[in-house]
Amino acid sequence: MQKILIPVDGSDYALRAVKYASSMVKGDTAAQIHLLNVQEHLDGKIQAYLSLEKIKAIETAAADEVLNPVKRILEQAEVPYIASTRIGPIAKSIVDYVQEQKCDCIVMGTHGRGALGNLILGSIMNKVIHLVHVPVTLIK
Repeated sequence: MQKILIPVDGSDYALRAVKYASSMVKGDTAAQIHLLNVQEHLDGKIQAYLSLEKIKAIETAAADEVLNPVKRILEQAEVPYIASTRIGPIAKSIVDYVQEQKCDCIVMGTHGRGALGNLILGSIMNKVIHLVHVPVTLIK
């Protein structure tokens, strides 16, 4: 079974990556898409004012906001998927997920949300490319 990881952040680039990967595997019963949304840890100062339950609820809501639209795309295309969320450093979480799940490749967008997101994801993209030992397809 071919396992394809798609890191998603809610950007248009991530949506295009999902659509691209979906078209790659449609009808291929030996392929499986893994969606991964990584939420960074909340700032330590915020943690002093919120309970662990509230922090978890915020992280879950943020992940759902990102994952739900891409899940709908895959469901409409009748492409099977597994959706996961991680909390932590984005690039490291992606690399760890690839290793843990034994993914065969990554399909990811070249930019993230907004101007700052473009700089950050560009940096994340570079880190991921240099740290993984699987092919990475970049979608503009």
